[in-house]
Amino acid sequence: MTGPILKDEANACVILIIDDEPAILKLMGKSLSRVGYVVDTAENGEDGIKKIDRNKYSLILTDIKMPGITGSHVLEYVRNKSFQKETPIIGMSGTPWLLDHCDFDAVLKKPCPLIESLDLINQVLKR
Repeated sequence: MTGPILKDEANACVILIIDDEPAILKLMGKSLSRVGYVVDTAENGEDGIKKIDRNKYSLILTDIKMPGITGSHVLEYVRNKSFQKETPIIGMSGTPWLLDHCDFDAVLKKPCPLIESLDLINQVLKR
């Protein structure tokens, strides 16, 4: 595992995590913060889109299956309607094998060991 992709303190990578499960938000948020990322969270797709409209993110991690606005809807919004169309988006799913043909930059299996999550995040940020 390599460390996070950080330029310097002022230009730290800012990651938005969108998930309707509070435990996932807390665990992912604390884990990413501990290794140096700046983390913002949203408890659902609607709040996630509002934050995307107001803030610039280096990466978006979104649960795919959520009530209301799903991770797929968030992806579609970012790619088609937001000012940050090029922001990489990782979808998180308990059933990643059902997502063979998706437009996410990567898919993270839930649950996933922390080291695998960090490695995938670093790989996507390096692209």
